[in-house]
Amino acid sequence: MKKQYEDTDLDISLKKLNADLLWKTKQKQELKNRIISDIEKLESQERNKNPILPTSIKKVSLIRKLTYSSIALVILLGLFIGSAFISPAMAEVVSKVSFINQIVQSLKETDDRNGKLDALYDEISKTLNENKEYKGKVDVAMSTFFSSEPPSFTVWVGDEDFKQEHEDEIKDIILECARSYKIDGVEVVIEVGDNVEPSEKNKELEKRTDELLTITQEVVKQKGYTILASGVSMNPKEVSILVEIEGTEQHYKKVKNQLEKHVHEVIYAKKHEKFEVEVKRESEDEIKGQKWEPIFTAVMEETHKKFKETNGFAYSFHPKPLEIILKTSLSKGEETEEQAERIEEYARQVVEVKRKELSVEAIPYKIIIRDKDHKKLYEKLHN
Repeated sequence: MKKQYEDTDLDISLKKLNADLLWKTKQKQELKNRIISDIEKLESQERNKNPILPTSIKKVSLIRKLTYSSIALVILLGLFIGSAFISPAMAEVVSKVSFINQIVQSLKETDDRNGKLDALYDEISKTLNENKEYKGKVDVAMSTFFSSEPPSFTVWVGDEDFKQEHEDEIKDIILECARSYKIDGVEVVIEVGDNVEPSEKNKELEKRTDELLTITQEVVKQKGYTILASGVSMNPKEVSILVEIEGTEQHYKKVKNQLEKHVHEVIYAKKHEKFEVEVKRESEDEIKGQKWEPIFTAVMEETHKKFKETNGFAYSFHPKPLEIILKTSLSKGEETEEQAERIEEYARQVVEVKRKELSVEAIPYKIIIRDKDHKKLYEKLHN
């Protein structure tokens, strides 16, 4: 339900606007009085034209609100153009809001771009697989380091003869799909893939591994835990599982042996084989890394979009504080150090916008800008 605004809300808004503006000279005071007088005249004209009837109250309120909003906008625009009319504190706030809004908009555009790239990949895969000549004979992959740049597609085919016969038409299909999504600069590479048939021994090993993993995952899930990764090593015979344990380190130590024993017993009951089972817990750095991963991705993407000199990214939780490292093509020098400082500030704002969006707990972190030789150009700690 939309909120119904009363005229008193508009009066309060105008008073707040009046309080926020800096009126210092007699000339500015006269300008303010003229603006307020114009508003009152407009209101008087509206009252004379429209009798105060229940059916016209909302209309009058709307006109009044639009009048206030329009004139307030004119005032603010005038003040922004003439910097003498605005306080330094207010100018800083407005500048910061505008800066953050630009980042929010850029993040949205990046999400849209990623969605478009995913849709393009799906479209290419579908088109190639629906072609009877290609079905089961081609495999396609998309790679892109920065989503703001054109993607690269690699298509693996079965043999050299197939490649020579169909290479050009496969490229045309991919480029046509890219044009339909308005994505330019796409690179397409056709490669002959390794088509070696696995041995019967390897097939049996793979089947056995899948069965053991399925049993392990079911047991762990029944106990209320989520498997983040799992693996089976046959030499020596060992089932290795990584599970996410909620709670303290003491809780993990308490349930670790019980869970290992239970998985071992279930596997033995179903397969009549004994395996060594190990349950591991995520480290604190791994847990933090999962929460911060979308933030790291945003920093990498957005700094490269804004500053093309940014061409690499890394992070480290150990030793503390968290280090966010941006690699650049910059060389040492006064001007590049100033540019490094601008990159750092932009990266910090991206961190804060994305962190608040995801409700990720604030922790101390340091942003480090490195030059083309991987030497430190600039760094700043944020607590």
